[in-house]
Amino acid sequence: MFQFPDAIKPVFRQPALQKQFESEGYVITELFNSDDIIKLEQIFKEHHSDNITPFFATTYSPNPEHRKKIESSILQVAKNKLDSVFFDYQIVTGCFIVKSPGPESYLHVHQDMTLVDEREFTGINIWSPLVDLNEHNGALYILPGSHRFFPTYRGHTIKGIYDSIQEEIKDYMMPLYLKAGQAVIFDQSIIHFSPPNLSEQIRIVTNIFITHCDARFIICYHDKSDPAWKGKVELFEEDLNFMTDYEQFGSNIYDRPKIGRSLGLVDYDFPELTLDMLENRFGKKRLRDHTPTKKISPPHKDSSVKQNDEVNPENLASTKKDSFWNIYSPSNILKEIKYRLRKNM
Repeated sequence: MFQFPDAIKPVFRQPALQKQFESEGYVITELFNSDDIIKLEQIFKEHHSDNITPFFATTYSPNPEHRKKIESSILQVAKNKLDSVFFDYQIVTGCFIVKSPGPESYLHVHQDMTLVDEREFTGINIWSPLVDLNEHNGALYILPGSHRFFPTYRGHTIKGIYDSIQEEIKDYMMPLYLKAGQAVIFDQSIIHFSPPNLSEQIRIVTNIFITHCDARFIICYHDKSDPAWKGKVELFEEDLNFMTDYEQFGSNIYDRPKIGRSLGLVDYDFPELTLDMLENRFGKKRLRDHTPTKKISPPHKDSSVKQNDEVNPENLASTKKDSFWNIYSPSNILKEIKYRLRKNM
């Protein structure tokens, strides 16, 4: 099991930003101006049709050449901007992350997969929307400081530290209502999620992944079906281009990696985060009274909403396939009134 380094190698030109990034796991800064936003929107439209899936990231395109074209185009706009914020850094990849309108664009609570050797380095996401974000169009929620809860190995086959409290943890998380062109720069191991885009407009974000110029690249794999893998994960050393060359992003992401050099199995104790830990960490039960949720069961003709369930507009939107009278039943309306009264107290 590895430990966090005593000090990470700095990449921010401003010491205050570096300090906040190390402490909280994220910072917010200005990145793109209005001309940059227009250019980036044009790049997206040139490479994509109007028929975009509810949640779409170009990193996961099955076509590596498409990923490379998108990356190159984004970086042509962004490189000078990044140079004004960072030093001693290298760009790993760039992509678009898109949410079309609809409840299916929800992105669950997660940490991004391990991409660098975190015994010494940090992976950094630079996430910048091309539209103003609000409570309706899929803003990013983060859990401050969660990048340093536990040293973690992360990947599609590895259990997350938050898995047992996927819904509850969201009440501790903060929404980042960025303006178009602003960027949240966050440690890739911070816990985050994004509610669905319930607006009428597509939400486009650029995401650029950087790290220190000396960083080594590592991805992880775990075979939970094999008893010999209990308490173990396999590490793979990768080249700089693996983010665009890794064809498994587009399909079989749960298979053992087919590129890179295996470094063998290492010990990992699969830590778990609990609600008690969060309460002790933040000194109170909730940072927020309510956050968007996905896992609210819609009412049905043969069952009623449980007495303690909350009903709110976002939950109703997720049940649009039910009939009007199922959704706007007297019991649901009463619970909605109670919810709004509590929210406004």
